[in-house]
Amino acid sequence: MSSELVDKQSGIISMITDPSKVTANWFIGLSMWGIALAILNIFGVAHPSYHYSWGGLFTFEMTNLAYELKSDSVQFVASDAVFIAICSLFLYFGLNSYAKTEDGVPGFILGLVVNDTWPALASIDAEEGGIQRTLAAWSTLFGFLSYIYFGINYMGWMDPGVYSVSIALIAFGFALNHASRVPEGEVNLD
Repeated sequence: MSSELVDKQSGIISMITDPSKVTANWFIGLSMWGIALAILNIFGVAHPSYHYSWGGLFTFEMTNLAYELKSDSVQFVASDAVFIAICSLFLYFGLNSYAKTEDGVPGFILGLVVNDTWPALASIDAEEGGIQRTLAAWSTLFGFLSYIYFGINYMGWMDPGVYSVSIALIAFGFALNHASRVPEGEVNLD
């Protein structure tokens, strides 16, 4: 192997094992969500009538069926263990990246609750981001609440309709939140 190929491969591996702050956020969020879905699936509350096979879902049913009829008891299959292990590995990489920072993992967890977005739910003050950040906070909150509501009431944790509504609201909230942080430029209409 040439040294260029080895450098590229080690770069990809280090991007996964030592992610940037933004990538670590994605690793933590998606892996925690995946672990929660796997636990709901094991206990039979992820879907009203089916038990998901993660191996079947991710291989588009080339390895096995993606949807199996669920039983009345707890179902734990090998694909659940593999999926939880993969999610746990990415959770470890994300949390390990934050453990190397000054505030560490407790600072990350505290930052999810104590930040400048959630106070904007009750204020349209320009110093707190104005109406843009208020709409961002409400949109993000409604996105998460709609996902949780439909998941609990209709066992729609993996329903595409629920995803489409909640993802649209959450993405709109994130976009507005980031747009509210853009510094004003010079206005020159000459």
